[in-house]
Amino acid sequence: MKILLNFLRVQPDRHLSVCRKQSRRIQILLILLIVFSMWACGFFHIQQRDSAVAENPAREEGETAGTIYNSALIMGEVISREEYDYPVLVIAFPLSFSSDSVQDYILLDHAGPFMMYVPEGKYRLYAISDSNNDTFFEGSEVSGIFNNGEEILIQKGEVKKGLRLVTDIKAAQKIPFPGELSFRDDINAITYLGKNGQARKIYDEMFSLKNAEAGLWKPSSFMKAYGANIYFMEKYDPKKIPVLFVHGTEGSPQNWVHYWIRLDKKRYQPWFFYYPAGMHLSLASRILYENLISLKQQYGFDRIALTAHSIGGFVTRAMLIDPEFRKELSFVKLYVTFATPWSGFDSADTAVRYSFKKLPNWFDVGTRSAFGKRIMRARLPESVNYYLFYGKQDKIAKGKAIDDRVFAEAKGHFGFDCDHETILSDRKVFDQFDRILKQEL
Repeated sequence: MKILLNFLRVQPDRHLSVCRKQSRRIQILLILLIVFSMWACGFFHIQQRDSAVAENPAREEGETAGTIYNSALIMGEVISREEYDYPVLVIAFPLSFSSDSVQDYILLDHAGPFMMYVPEGKYRLYAISDSNNDTFFEGSEVSGIFNNGEEILIQKGEVKKGLRLVTDIKAAQKIPFPGELSFRDDINAITYLGKNGQARKIYDEMFSLKNAEAGLWKPSSFMKAYGANIYFMEKYDPKKIPVLFVHGTEGSPQNWVHYWIRLDKKRYQPWFFYYPAGMHLSLASRILYENLISLKQQYGFDRIALTAHSIGGFVTRAMLIDPEFRKELSFVKLYVTFATPWSGFDSADTAVRYSFKKLPNWFDVGTRSAFGKRIMRARLPESVNYYLFYGKQDKIAKGKAIDDRVFAEAKGHFGFDCDHETILSDRKVFDQFDRILKQEL
């Protein structure tokens, strides 16, 4: 923020034309100052792979063509044929663009599921096992390669799932690795801890506000550590009805702690979708769908309540209105949103227009975003009972939380004397939510 403030210190000039130029410059900088204040000055922390940055012409709503930034997902599982469970480094080696160093990787403590957040392009998938336990992964220690070296082509917003990578240390030095590699598993390395359907405590450090902030400004680092998964607070119980909570910007399951405390645990089982809010919300929506269907196949539940706060409403609505997903999501019986700014943020429009670095989700939450127009144009499935909650003192979503289009769709709409955040802690809000749960489920 100090950098921008220094720019605003314009010296007086006697010439009118110069004054006019300075006036225009001040107006632009003031707009930027407001935008960056709205986004908590995190602009300066956006990593290269997490932003759309290039000098090429605009592609869609301000996005730039030819930019290499993370926008797709590879989902798979490492299966070990080894006697011991060695640490494994999974690498998506880029074939369609140059890379000075290996950036697209996941470090696993042992064989198991993984997610890789990557740019669109063409890849070859490798696994390297630290079989000698020297804490180094080297190119001469490749223990597996996906489907005999088959190339993986992935486009923006796409999820490639079900990739099986079998490791065998006997394959070391038999599978060539393109280029030099020496990756050390030390205190600076990020180890992947995510797992869909995993039970964790709501006060777990994984869900800390610091990590939630990283999910907004550094989604690539977040994905390397946690991925984007649905978490339980206890072992799955088939006698209980799942209630899935989806957080908003800089959010985590801890934002829902008051609902977790008050929810009738004998009747309902709270689940939480934890994802980096800085990624494209369309991709987050696709990941949510894949995770939810995976749990449906595993446990066979026949009904669920879907609950979202702020931009979590964009993520969930995009999933529900997608014609590809509608039939598979018939078990979603209830849908409730809290303080979702359905008409979008004006500040996101300004940020996309003037910022050199642009977080992917800025393109989705603006008032003129293609993503926003698409999800508002389509109606929710008739099988879903939708309820809209909003705060009368909400200075973030403001009147956009009661957009006419969703207002007309809602079976019920409720306004409370609270703001964008306290809507998740106010007892009156929860009591109304609880009544709806009992009524609909």
